[in-house]
Amino acid sequence: MFDILIRSGLVVDGSGTAGFQADVAIAGGRIAEVGLLADAGATTVIDATGLVVAPGFIDMHSHADFSLSAASPRRPSWKRPANRRSE
Repeated sequence: MFDILIRSGLVVDGSGTAGFQADVAIAGGRIAEVGLLADAGATTVIDATGLVVAPGFIDMHSHADFSLSAASPRRPSWKRPANRRSE
């Protein structure tokens, strides 16, 4: 028995190969198994039909733009007057 079972998603694993239809099982906060897990059970089951599942993907998106602009001699856009944004 798994903690979470994501069923019937289009699994894209980042390897560059085409996505494939599969289930993703999670146990103890980790990916336990990827494949056709028709007989598997879980505490929580998520239907991912028509959705993309990217197991192991970590979203590093951040709005910490100041760290990039701090190294630049130009002023960051959020510090410029509104009428001078195109500098």
